[in-house]
Amino acid sequence: MFSSDPASMSSPSRGSQSVHPATAPPSPRTGRRIAVDSVSGGLALPLIGFAVADLINPDWSPAEAMISHYVHAPHGGWLIPLGTLVMAAASGTLTWLAAAYTRGGRAGLALLGVWTAGLLVAGVFPTDPPGQWDQPPTMASTLHGVAALLAFTTLPAAVVVLSRVWRRDPRWRPVAGGLAVTARLSVAAFVLFMITFFDVMGGPSLAVGAWSTVTGLAERVMVWTYVGWLAVAAAGLRRIVREG
Repeated sequence: MFSSDPASMSSPSRGSQSVHPATAPPSPRTGRRIAVDSVSGGLALPLIGFAVADLINPDWSPAEAMISHYVHAPHGGWLIPLGTLVMAAASGTLTWLAAAYTRGGRAGLALLGVWTAGLLVAGVFPTDPPGQWDQPPTMASTLHGVAALLAFTTLPAAVVVLSRVWRRDPRWRPVAGGLAVTARLSVAAFVLFMITFFDVMGGPSLAVGAWSTVTGLAERVMVWTYVGWLAVAAAGLRRIVREG
């Protein structure tokens, strides 16, 4: 027979109580999936911002002027530090996820962390306007230059170390080829940039046609190859994180 006690009819048993899905806290895995999905955008947006700065300043030469100099351009100078800081955030997120989900390569991850820190400092402290190489730099420009050069130097070392370590991990096999190709391109682009940078700092003239130097072009090629490797690494991490 049915119970006639109203209390027993209206209150659910203790064992049948459950937490509503809307009140359940998100799992750490969900947070990491969101983080790894944000890395690609954090890598692409700065490149778009740098390209926009080139387009809206037609009187400036992207082949000659380095990206950081555009902070002094007539239009869109704010795109440069913002893009640098966004790229630093994406790189830092990638480093954190790689440390959490991969085995080995601690030296490479440490170098990736130096790259991230270098971007942060370079994004906070602006360089001096172009054409002042023969004058003593300001403190902000010195910090920017040291941090940027440190970042540019450490990332090629990081990609070589991590590409070799990760290709031995079966989980990285789908992107191992992409990591190897972009790693080689990154090293080659870095060497090319350093040659042109030495030209700007007083080395032999490497003028090309109407351009007195191609340091800006070499830097842009280098940054694109760096972001290419980071994007491939982010794609590999996305697979690993989603597979758990």
